[in-house]
Amino acid sequence: MKNYFSFLRSLDFWVFIISLASLHGASFHIMDVTTATDNVDCVTYLGLAEFEFDQYEVRKYRILVPFIASGLDYLFGGVFDYLAPWTFEGDFSMGMSFLIINNLLFSLAGVFVFRYIHHLTGHLFASFAGVISVLTCRWTGFLAGLPLVDSFFFLILVMVLLGLRTRNLRLILWSVFLGPWAKESFIFIAPIIFFYAPLKKKKQILYFLVSGILVFTSRFLIDYYSGASSIAAIEEDFDHFNNIAVSLRRLFSFHGLYEVFSVTGFWVLLLIPAILNRNLKTHLLSLRGFEWWYMVSVLFQAIISTEIARMLFLLTPLLALVWARIISDYFKGDLQFVFEKKQLL
Repeated sequence: MKNYFSFLRSLDFWVFIISLASLHGASFHIMDVTTATDNVDCVTYLGLAEFEFDQYEVRKYRILVPFIASGLDYLFGGVFDYLAPWTFEGDFSMGMSFLIINNLLFSLAGVFVFRYIHHLTGHLFASFAGVISVLTCRWTGFLAGLPLVDSFFFLILVMVLLGLRTRNLRLILWSVFLGPWAKESFIFIAPIIFFYAPLKKKKQILYFLVSGILVFTSRFLIDYYSGASSIAAIEEDFDHFNNIAVSLRRLFSFHGLYEVFSVTGFWVLLLIPAILNRNLKTHLLSLRGFEWWYMVSVLFQAIISTEIARMLFLLTPLLALVWARIISDYFKGDLQFVFEKKQLL
């Protein structure tokens, strides 16, 4: 009998459950009070969930999350509609399907963030604090509560960070094959994998080639059935570079500063004890080359995007690591040590 419940002794299981419990309330509230059809991104993904491929050129290829949500809606849509609040506007069952998928993906990402931090700090409390810093970010609830696919892309990026830190080839290969399906901007992460992954370059070229063939075959089929031009999507991708000037002006404004603050929130106050202890430089220098290049990649994606804060949200795993390191400076042992010390006093 014990074998059936052995998973209850798994730390990953409890991190997943705590992540799910922490995220669900905020994300459900976002879904309940937000009209998804007012957001152009949501309109695209809701359309893809209905197998309508005549969508915006860039987003219409991100089909995995919408297709899974569509399958969930097909199986349990009737139950979801029965539970729908009276005040809800729109397709509640489809919205609920996206909510469940996004919550699960972010919770799994929470497990990987925990592993990433704990591998580097070896500190249970600090690792949990790092995960909570990600889950309580303003953008996490927003992205988990609406029909969006950012949760999948976020999961892939955390897999890359964890895979490179722990030299986990399985995670790296999964990210190579799943990353391009999440978002096209994975192309800015691929070079980091190529130069820092513990894989021979010839094998990596083969893996990326196979991954590219699979993705572009899918894109060709989507364009074929929607009657669209494949060149239009590429032109639209390059058109993002025209956003740089606008994004820079927006960034160096009061609203831009607020957007940056919205990513960290008051977790940024943890910098104060780190500066007072003169440990901040040590924590920053502990980051490896691929983590600095990851930061550069995210900043570049933010600049070519008109949604700066939404892109900067992708930095939260690295920020979580910094917060955890600062916290671990003050709790050299686990909480059990702290409690035992109090009892002695």
